[in-house]
Amino acid sequence: MFFLVMACASEENNAQSKGEYTYYKDVQPILAKHCVRCHHDEGQGVGDFLNEKDVIALAPQIVNSIESGRMPPPASDPNCHDYIGSDFMFLDDDKKEIIKTWVKEGSQIGNISDAQPTDALETLDIELQNADLVMSIQEPYAPKFNDERNPGNEYRCFALEHNRDEPFYITALHPTIDQSSMVHHVVLAKAKEEGMVDGSKKPEGADCINDGAFISDFRTGAMLGGWAPGMQPIELPEGVGILIQPDDYIIIQMHYYKGNNPEGTTDQSGYSFRTTDQVEHVAQMFPFGFQDFTIPAGDAAYTKTTSLSLPMDLKIWGMFPHMHVLGTAYKTWIEHEDGDSTCLAESKHYDFENQLQYIYEFDEELNQDDTLKISCTWNNSPSNPDLIHNPPIDIGYGERTDEEMCYAFGLVSFN
Repeated sequence: MFFLVMACASEENNAQSKGEYTYYKDVQPILAKHCVRCHHDEGQGVGDFLNEKDVIALAPQIVNSIESGRMPPPASDPNCHDYIGSDFMFLDDDKKEIIKTWVKEGSQIGNISDAQPTDALETLDIELQNADLVMSIQEPYAPKFNDERNPGNEYRCFALEHNRDEPFYITALHPTIDQSSMVHHVVLAKAKEEGMVDGSKKPEGADCINDGAFISDFRTGAMLGGWAPGMQPIELPEGVGILIQPDDYIIIQMHYYKGNNPEGTTDQSGYSFRTTDQVEHVAQMFPFGFQDFTIPAGDAAYTKTTSLSLPMDLKIWGMFPHMHVLGTAYKTWIEHEDGDSTCLAESKHYDFENQLQYIYEFDEELNQDDTLKISCTWNNSPSNPDLIHNPPIDIGYGERTDEEMCYAFGLVSFN
């Protein structure tokens, strides 16, 4: 009897030591929903997260990435304001704890019979359905990667003609990525011919790391959207569209990175659109932020906030926050005349490499008596692994990656 009791106790202790979580029952569903969009056989992320051997081998790195805020790629917190696709883009603390506890307790595989059906790759919309306008770079382009200040990176702008004679409205958009191993992210804009980057109409496009003003300051163009790996198609709310005139060019700014691609690797990516000739709400990207700042060298958490009041009412349909590599956190919100506030977008883990556009299910009203506010935080200290100037120097506003910005591009309509 003594030995039976001891044996039972030993078995119970062994079961407890194995932990309560297993890969098949608890971890795989989380990874399939939030991580497989990048971590699969043909994705940009390391490893195939539907393969338990890859996950177990990478378990320490997965935990490190989660704890540092690098993974999943930072996205706006839906507790601030929900947005389309938030259930895929944002991993809440409870799920993070499940993964970390699973690794801490030994990364048990568990019983495959506990696995939940996962068609993760099938449920990801990697193409825009029912597109009626598809535009691609005119010819395959091989990045040169010869910018000494940004080794291994190249920003290239291509101006494309849509060849339509009447105004139309974009209601949905998504890139068609040719060389996924080399395309880091894409920014999309529209511009008149006189406002384009010189040379961007040529088949080989033009370098635009210094000339992205048509995207950022709207002097001569207007931003349409952006894409980073793992993003699903942007679908504007019903009745909302972005106006494109017959003389507008569609500008694609490609951020290429060399990675392990052989020299001479080419890309011929493009964009797909769903369009209509009539909408109820004409939307446009409206930038607000500030340029009067200097981030002190060595400051690990420099924060600045600004306010903007407008002499009209408008509807806000989404947000696109933007900083550069020193950026670590942002928040944008409405302060209403009655003292209440409405959060629009917020993240405590901004990542320049994963800039996303957040589209709401419904609009938020901004009245002329309300105040629009934005706050940005930067890390200009050696603790920032993305520091370009090391030792750090004072950094102010500028368009280059080694300078800084604080903007939120709101998708708004004035009707």
